[in-house]
Amino acid sequence: MAQITLFDVLLRGLAIGAFAATALALAAGRPLTMARAFGTLFFVAAVGHTLDNCSALRTIDGPLRIVSHLLSTTGAVLFWAFAVALFTDRPRPAWRLLWPAVVMLTFALVGPRLPLEAHRALVMVSNLFSAGFVVLALALIARGWRGDLVDARRRLRAPVMGAAAAYVLLMAVGDLMRPFGAGPMLGSLPQALALAVLGLLGVSALLRVDPVLLEAIVPAGPVAAPRGAEAGLDPGDQLTLERLARAMDVDEVWRRETLTVGGLAVMVGAPEHRLRRLINGRLGHRNFAAFVNARRIAAAKGELGDPESWRKPVSSIAYDLGFGSLGPFNRAFKDATGMTPSAYRQSQGAGEASPISRTAA
Repeated sequence: MAQITLFDVLLRGLAIGAFAATALALAAGRPLTMARAFGTLFFVAAVGHTLDNCSALRTIDGPLRIVSHLLSTTGAVLFWAFAVALFTDRPRPAWRLLWPAVVMLTFALVGPRLPLEAHRALVMVSNLFSAGFVVLALALIARGWRGDLVDARRRLRAPVMGAAAAYVLLMAVGDLMRPFGAGPMLGSLPQALALAVLGLLGVSALLRVDPVLLEAIVPAGPVAAPRGAEAGLDPGDQLTLERLARAMDVDEVWRRETLTVGGLAVMVGAPEHRLRRLINGRLGHRNFAAFVNARRIAAAKGELGDPESWRKPVSSIAYDLGFGSLGPFNRAFKDATGMTPSAYRQSQGAGEASPISRTAA
């Protein structure tokens, strides 16, 4: 038993060292982007989780025990916030993504002061809350894989972030079932081993490709049509870019709601991997949705600023530009301009001339 406990402590020490090193490296990176900030917070929470679940520390009361427990309660929701920051390429910081962590901290602080039954109910709610956000993170990681144009980040999704999400979900489900008499989903030693492996994966993957994945996001504009020979391009790449510019400028394929990077590759007659590389490396777009939306938003700005279109509902403009619904259009437009479509239209002088637009967005 003593030998097992020693292995448990050693593995957890390895995990804590890896998590702490990753957190420090992310915090020291400049500029301190949203992905780096949220990543730092998540790995600090991972340190807390590793300590909080150490069997050798469970009988010890004191500040370390309290702090590690509080940090551990935020791990699942901070993982979700980190996934959002890492994979959605938001051009502006969205600190509101931290509100679930504040909620979890509040639950952890208030719960022990409540009557026993109320405390148990609050623990159940917090566990459901955590599990739900991990499911959201898993959906985000899986959903964006196809349209991700950054090769290093596509490789990171499944083996590292996917494994981390599976572990966090496993822990959340285990906590959720504990009030019903179920034991932990992983024993202390297997959990310590899993944490050590995840810690080493995090150090290896995130820090090795940190400049690519965690750099500040600068929104790229619409695809630029290549004019003449471009230095550094082989004839195949040059031809692909010319066909891509024609498809976007002349055929306006970006208006198609179901457009995918694979479908666009077929249209321009190029292998998908080549098209991905050119859109990312030459045109500066990190995901396919951003590449397509850049053209859609540029067209939307023109239409919203045109007096002849001021009475046209914003929803109609969104559908004409290839958006499946109004919500994604509003979010994409605000991310790109800092304003809602209706506010942008008003700023262009629409005034009272477009009552329909005010109710549509």
